[in-house]
Amino acid sequence: MGQRESAQVAYVPKILRNMAEICKEMGVGPKTVKKWVEQGAPIAVEGDGRKVRYSSEMVRLQAWRTLRSF
Repeated sequence: MGQRESAQVAYVPKILRNMAEICKEMGVGPKTVKKWVEQGAPIAVEGDGRKVRYSSEMVRLQAWRTLRSF
């Protein structure tokens, strides 16, 4: 008899690559994102001054936001 193939599910993270993408996906403005960073949100901040870059994995950021709402 033949072998059964097991279905595999692969998780591909959605990376929010900049402030605009974070704001759009989370439905907030830049001031809120900056406040979240101060509060420990899983948002990577690179650079300083006018060349700051923000990025995050959407699922991790959504989970962080959900936990903070309780």
